[in-house]
Amino acid sequence: MNKKVLVISTVALTLTATSLAGCSNSKTGEAQQTSTTPATSASARAMSLSMSFYDRGTIAPDLGTAENNIWTKFIQDKTGINLKISPVPRAESVNKLNTLVASGSAPDVILEYDVGFRNQLYLQKQIMPIGDLIEKNSTTYKQLLNKFPLLKKLSTRDDGKIYDLGRILGYVPYSYTVIRQDWLDKMKLSVPKTADELFQVAKAFATQDPDGNGKKDTYGLNMAGGGSLIDPMFQNVTWILKDGKWVKDWDRAEAANAFRKKLFDEGIVDKDFLTDKNGKKAEQDFVTGKIGIYTAAGSYKVFTSQYETLRKNVPGAKLVAIALPSSQFGSFSPDFNPPVQLTGVLNAKTKDPEAAIKMIDYLSSPEWVKTTYSGIEGTHYKVENNKEVPINAEKNKKELDWLGDFRMLGGQYVYNEFDTTMKGFDQSIPLQKEFYDLGKDVFSLNITKDRPLASITLGGFMPTLPADMQFISKNLLDSTSNPIGDLWNKAIVSGSSYTSAQAKQDAINLWKKSDGDKLEAWYQDWYTKNKDTMVSQNDLLSMNFN
Repeated sequence: MNKKVLVISTVALTLTATSLAGCSNSKTGEAQQTSTTPATSASARAMSLSMSFYDRGTIAPDLGTAENNIWTKFIQDKTGINLKISPVPRAESVNKLNTLVASGSAPDVILEYDVGFRNQLYLQKQIMPIGDLIEKNSTTYKQLLNKFPLLKKLSTRDDGKIYDLGRILGYVPYSYTVIRQDWLDKMKLSVPKTADELFQVAKAFATQDPDGNGKKDTYGLNMAGGGSLIDPMFQNVTWILKDGKWVKDWDRAEAANAFRKKLFDEGIVDKDFLTDKNGKKAEQDFVTGKIGIYTAAGSYKVFTSQYETLRKNVPGAKLVAIALPSSQFGSFSPDFNPPVQLTGVLNAKTKDPEAAIKMIDYLSSPEWVKTTYSGIEGTHYKVENNKEVPINAEKNKKELDWLGDFRMLGGQYVYNEFDTTMKGFDQSIPLQKEFYDLGKDVFSLNITKDRPLASITLGGFMPTLPADMQFISKNLLDSTSNPIGDLWNKAIVSGSSYTSAQAKQDAINLWKKSDGDKLEAWYQDWYTKNKDTMVSQNDLLSMNFN
């Protein structure tokens, strides 16, 4: 993990060049079985299986449908399993799956990210334990459970049995902060290391005409968009561990809000940030060279496309990654993508559990993971100088870009999104070399033992609240309807008429009035009982993906 991008697993990934079923110009003899889970022989019994799949409406009509397309046929050829896909609209997946469960027509393998839904199925005894099935029938997935104890730990329910399926993603940064190095050089400033230094640099960027156009049209940093450096910098993460107790902290929230308010009052940030709900205005300001410190979230590939646009608009722009500056509360790292994620369960009514395990093994295999990114040699790529070269970029985009939902199981770390993006940069091209070097810095600054996570643990490993606590949490903390957040925002934009200290007191009063203390007490009770077995930061930062 130390200061380098994770190396792709050395597991041999071989795949015979083959034309996809249903495509033109297929050649006799090309479609041979090379999978580690070869197709069932004619003498073996027939296997059938149903499996859910997110339907996002992204499959080109000439490739087929969500139920029957070039890749479902490919998987059937590889496994020998008659696969029936049950498509569920991504935006309404839980509602659709609930309907299928209630009608008795739910698929055998249910793939769904929503932990509350999977917990509900467990409590209703709608899913089957799979530990013995894996032990007797699995190779690939069983190896993953043995290699990554955290996957087994997370998959095991309170009755001591394994119920959940998951995937190993490896380490993937989620948010990252970059700064205009060319502006720093021009203004003879250094990369900020503390919150106070960050404020002074941001102020200089906003007030001293760093782009040299004679106008006051630049911002120090963005407060809208998917990423924020301010909250993790001040450890304003709702819940913290303080003196061995799980508590709701108000001092950190006030400090983060006061910092935002000072930025707003002094004209350092876009004063319309509250109306920029999806961050598109902030992104536009960044790519047109109007923001000096930019925090982004999500895909690094998407971010580098923004950087490329910035460079086209401002040829002299130069970005470097920075760590979160320290505050009076310490020095922290932002959250990253969970390296292990539970994603599915096996229907209790599954008629052929062995077929399910066989399918899970194939979809977990390095061969399949690689195929979802690169496609098939000879069809989607060729190998030149030990490097994969796309044969037809448009064809690959059309046939491969929607396969992410086929990567919900198993060993995704051998070829994950971040590593794939990094491998795709041609370092002989100066700008792509910059992307590569910046990515290495992003990784080392965001995923490190040098600084603790601001959060107690990553969001995917927080305890699941019972219904009454969910109601309280939703009323107080839900991102789409957040009355406490509204108070903080009011303080930011109200000048001296409403301060952060006033917002803090009003927020505390609202918290108590709305049973926030009961929610805090529930978390504390859970922590007292589970602190030795919960997924800790050490668990998350000590995984070995080599």
